[in-house]
Amino acid sequence: MHGEELIERSPMRALAAEIRGGLEAGQVGGILARAGVGKSAFLVQIAMTYALRGNPVLHVSLADGQARVRSFYDELLAEVSRAVTSRDRSAAQVELERNRVIHASLGRVFGPGDLEALIRTLSEVMHFRPIAVVVDGTDVAALDVESWRSVSEKLGLRVWMSVRTHRDGEIDIDELAGRFDTAVSLQPASTMVQLRILRVGGKSVANRGVLDLDPVTMMVRPEDVADPITTPPSPHPSSCTVYSGGATGAEAAFGENAARYGIEEVNFSFEGHSQARSEGRRVLDARELAAGDVSLVYVAHRLHRHWDKTETLRKVLQTQWHVVSHATQIFVVGAIQPDGTVHGGTGWSVELAKRWNKRVWVFDQNHAGWFTWNGASWSRGEPVIQVPDFAGTGTRFLNDAGRDAIRGLFERSFGPR
Repeated sequence: MHGEELIERSPMRALAAEIRGGLEAGQVGGILARAGVGKSAFLVQIAMTYALRGNPVLHVSLADGQARVRSFYDELLAEVSRAVTSRDRSAAQVELERNRVIHASLGRVFGPGDLEALIRTLSEVMHFRPIAVVVDGTDVAALDVESWRSVSEKLGLRVWMSVRTHRDGEIDIDELAGRFDTAVSLQPASTMVQLRILRVGGKSVANRGVLDLDPVTMMVRPEDVADPITTPPSPHPSSCTVYSGGATGAEAAFGENAARYGIEEVNFSFEGHSQARSEGRRVLDARELAAGDVSLVYVAHRLHRHWDKTETLRKVLQTQWHVVSHATQIFVVGAIQPDGTVHGGTGWSVELAKRWNKRVWVFDQNHAGWFTWNGASWSRGEPVIQVPDFAGTGTRFLNDAGRDAIRGLFERSFGPR
């Protein structure tokens, strides 16, 4: 993923410290500030954080034309790149262009119904389905957050809106913030801009965090960068596909949870193979199986264990090759061995993910925790589904902890069901 240095000092980190990504799907966030303080730059930073993480974002401008907004991104990206000595600005630019659409609506009212129609058009014409929307230039006098929230919930969006407050202070900031699920204010302070977190996840923040931002780039000052790694939001379930094998145990549980959210399933199999879950069953022919052919001697050497050299086992390993190759993020339930490999045949899925530098998480049932491979060792953490194409596989001997872990993964990613 490009732009990691840029994201490192993004103001979104301040919100991620309170709640993943600052907003959940179906919520509306507000950026409150008087004119000239940096609301537009802050919204651009939010949009860039989504886009550079590979998540599609729609930028709606009610005050500037498309060319001006685009130049704003270019100027800010250039400033930020110099600030963090980025060596990959061009790659970040490509990622940004791929995952961002700008829409200007000048001289007319743009409401929740217009947003719904616009997203329908983008989906049909451009096959672009944003998971986040930033709306710049909202008039506080015509602000109807409930209507925006209704559309946000319907489409599974995260909507960020900038709202101009008056200089003379007659607007009650706390009342205004209370309309949003998450709200922050921007206030000038000497040579910087202070970001104050007013509300997070539908609750007011008692001890309001303050973060100092650069007034030009709206980046977090280096000394204020928090330790937690910002976790990007999950894509909308309707855009996701889970790849698996449909076997008894972990794979069936991944499929069952995917079905709760309306997520498409692809369960690879082969002739004569019994599956516990046949939804989205895709039978691989001999040519397709051969594409995933591996030497069982090599597998035994790589995983430091041996199996009977049966044709069925070979086909199972070939099938796992297809599961992992189709996914960007891999989730496995099993047991991590002292040598760093994962127990059983499912360990081959983990080894493939490592070899291909894919993001892989293993829920170790023996230690009741999630672990991710950092290139040299396993680190404990709590994952969310970050990409539309992910794999779910693992042991046939799923216990209650493993079952709860799979359910928890989906609920952290897409909300409770």
